Amino acid sequence: MSNREIEDLKVLIRSLDIRLKNEEISQEEYDNLKTKYEAQLNEEINLAKEKSFLRNLSYISISGSGKVTDSHIKISGSGRIDGWRGGSISISGSGKISDDEIKVSGSASLPGGLETHTLKASGSIKADGPLETTIFASSGSCQIDGYLVAHEKLTISGSGKIEADIKGGHVASSGSLKVAGAILCVSAELNGSYKIKGNVECQESFSSELNSKCTIGGDLLCSGDVRIEQGSGRGRLQVEQILAKGDVYLEGVNANYVSGKTVKLGPDCEVEKVEEKG
Repeated sequence: MSNREIEDLKVLIRSLDIRLKNEEISQEEYDNLKTKYEAQLNEEINLAKEKSFLRNLSYISISGSGKVTDSHIKISGSGRIDGWRGGSISISGSGKISDDEIKVSGSASLPGGLETHTLKASGSIKADGPLETTIFASSGSCQIDGYLVAHEKLTISGSGKIEADIKGGHVASSGSLKVAGAILCVSAELNGSYKIKGNVECQESFSSELNSKCTIGGDLLCSGDVRIEQGSGRGRLQVEQILAKGDVYLEGVNANYVSGKTVKLGPDCEVEKVEEKG
């Protein structure tokens, strides 16, 4: 039951007094209904407390202004929360933390092993271990000392440093991205500069605008189309192999081997072997 429904139940109990005064119900009916509703109210309040966002927190500190409710904590200034899902969160700037969402504007330090539905940050964030989300969005800088999962959408604008694999639905980056592992996703759109140590594997499509030197230490594997173009910075991509099942268009790519349904090489490409399988 929501807080709103609990308040409605309180109103219902208070209305019994008016109904009794107006002789709409008897004293016996009043006593029976009030006992019933109060018992229901106490039960729902206890359940709400058990499910409260605050139930496992061991420490909350806010410097500046903030708001603490059963469902979330809002911080403006700086704050620290201990015990949230077993870890500590520190925020400088402003932020909102609830059971399924973290929003930060400024800077934040997050625990490793964190799981949440949505994480949105502008400024800088650092996580001491892996993160798993449904939606992840960072503008500014982020450093994740482990893998990063975003089941639906992952967006990094600015700079990102991931010390293991990225796994996600749609993965998009602009600015600077460094990944110590692989990228495994449904689709990827990588712009700016990037350095991926392992493979990039896409179930649907891969696209990139190259504005500086970019590298994929392993192979680019894609079940759909691949399109790589040079941006205004005339960047280049070094990759071992590009293996696609769809159409491939490349600019500024150095590779040992490229295959696709169709393959078209644009300006500044150096490819040792091309194979079309259409």
